[in-house]
Amino acid sequence: MGCLHCKHFEQGGWGSQLRTSIQDGAVSAMNALEQRQDFALNQYAKGLLKPFKGKGEILRFRDELDDECRRMWQEAADFANRYNRTVVQVGLWLKAHNNSGGRVRAVQWRDKAQTQMGRRLLEAVLRYGDVSQGMKRQLVEIETERVIFNAKIAAATRQVDRLNRVLRDLDEIEAML
Repeated sequence: MGCLHCKHFEQGGWGSQLRTSIQDGAVSAMNALEQRQDFALNQYAKGLLKPFKGKGEILRFRDELDDECRRMWQEAADFANRYNRTVVQVGLWLKAHNNSGGRVRAVQWRDKAQTQMGRRLLEAVLRYGDVSQGMKRQLVEIETERVIFNAKIAAATRQVDRLNRVLRDLDEIEAML
């Protein structure tokens, strides 16, 4: 960084942002790249928090997430079907699995006989299986996609559950009148 009286500061480079921060009473040396990254994160957070203005917005958000959960129910089966031709070659199977009656089925690793379940099956194939490096890369890519998909499912279902609790609380509060 340079000093506050150098030419770069006066030419509207990073100094213009620093000058604004100094004028606000807080010295910040955040460069333009950091500001852009921070802005992008703020947009995600703002998008997530936008519905929390009132009961109507919360209802709409919950309904939209519930619709997304119903769509992901089929997406889980499609995901498993898309990759099973590949993973069956190493004795594994992907299955959309729901043992708790939830809104969406998570995609889980299974053995071919459908007697065992879990990522440890994949780990065993990657560590001890006679599998080519190319197949290992494919399996890792599939696992990455599976983990991200399951995280999306978890985020949506937990949010719907939480919004349902908020709506019940709001109904109880309204009943106090």
